Amino acid sequence: MTTRELPAPVTGQSTRVETHGVGRIPDGERTASPREFLWIWHSAQFSFGTVVLGSVPVSFGLSWTASVTAILVGLLIGTAVFAPLVLFGKRTGANDAVSSGAHFGVRGRVVANVITIVVAIGFFSIAVWTGATAILAAAQRVLGTPAGPAGLAVTMPLMALAVVVVAVFGYGALLATYKVMTVIGGLVLLALVVVLLPDFDPAYAGGQYALGDFWRTWLLAVSFSATLPVSYSTFQGDYSRYLSPQVRDRTAVVYNGAAMYVSNAIALVGGAYVTTMLTDGSAPWILGVADAVPRWFAVVVIAFGFAGTLPQAALCLYAAGLSANSLLWRLPRAAATWLMWALGVATLYVGAIVFDAIESISTFVLILLVLVSPWTAIMLVGLALRRGRYHPDDLYGFARPADRGRYWFTGGFNLRALGAFAPAVVLGLLFVDNTIYTGPFARLAGGVDLSCLVPFCTAALLYAVLCRLFPERTAVPTGGDTR
Repeated sequence: MTTRELPAPVTGQSTRVETHGVGRIPDGERTASPREFLWIWHSAQFSFGTVVLGSVPVSFGLSWTASVTAILVGLLIGTAVFAPLVLFGKRTGANDAVSSGAHFGVRGRVVANVITIVVAIGFFSIAVWTGATAILAAAQRVLGTPAGPAGLAVTMPLMALAVVVVAVFGYGALLATYKVMTVIGGLVLLALVVVLLPDFDPAYAGGQYALGDFWRTWLLAVSFSATLPVSYSTFQGDYSRYLSPQVRDRTAVVYNGAAMYVSNAIALVGGAYVTTMLTDGSAPWILGVADAVPRWFAVVVIAFGFAGTLPQAALCLYAAGLSANSLLWRLPRAAATWLMWALGVATLYVGAIVFDAIESISTFVLILLVLVSPWTAIMLVGLALRRGRYHPDDLYGFARPADRGRYWFTGGFNLRALGAFAPAVVLGLLFVDNTIYTGPFARLAGGVDLSCLVPFCTAALLYAVLCRLFPERTAVPTGGDTR
């Protein structure tokens, strides 16, 4: 079976449901420009779900200036890791999970599938909950309506339904939504800055340092900010697979990285800006914003609570649907997306309504970055070792029983990659420190979070050494399609 025997594709126009599943995108339909990443990443970050994360450095006790510098430096580090990953989708015409089969094996791609699904469902839940909470908080102030679990039970399914419609329509509808929401989100954030400007104090000095002194606390904020771009590592192939093969690699990397950096910088710095003016630091951030803005602006918060959630949640659900389609590749992508939506809604209700544990979901997703960082390291090292040369058709050995291809390795798994990934994850878990779990090495750096850095470096080193000791000769293309 060839990639052309996977579910038949049609073009991803916004007026039609995209039926491209995990099969390779034909070159004739790969017409996207890298400039589209400016819409994709800005729309995803211009939502309360991301803006609220800008409050974290301030909550650590940092001043306004220190919070901004920590955010900008951390994002620079994370973006440097994230940006080159765009080359996988561009070279293979496949999403990141399928592309990872070149290094993890065509069955080993399951690692990326599981990571993507769990992270995407977690962020989908957080985004929908955040948007619904913003709507209820603003409506309570304007109309006096209740903002408790009953209100969430009504508001969340409406938002989730709007999200799944966009995600099911797929690439074309998503891109159209991203363009509109980038403009709307940017205007709302700008308006929020202007509305609160009279109360802003650039000399805001912060509070008690979370780790007892400035530099350790500042480094903690840097490490937190660096994880945000990395958290999207398994998502970008959903879009880069549509990039025109004629696009230069450097151009793709620059646009991908610049869009991720600038969008996160605007969102997080905006979140930090607002946080310095909140009167009750113990109250939920969204409720604090609704109380801080003028009454008339609360109407804008209501609108943005809905609109701003749509692109971020849809991006996550689309990624989860494609990853599920990679596992259940005989199932149409739209059906796989609906399946992931049902899982996301169930997670949302259990976390937000039954147990009121949405913060635990957020913390759990952050723990999963311990898996994302070594996966990213192995992919980047593999890209360098293979010099970016791949044989895309062989990534679909899972759909060709008679011809498994060069990425079959050992029973469909590359033991070199898995041999680097597993110990790196275990080591990373030893450095985790949060409300759910604290590892024995969590305080080794004085409280600075090393749970992503350590597994990243460990996996990169181990994979490079294992490939040196046991070369992947059969996986290196010697002819044919080696994009």
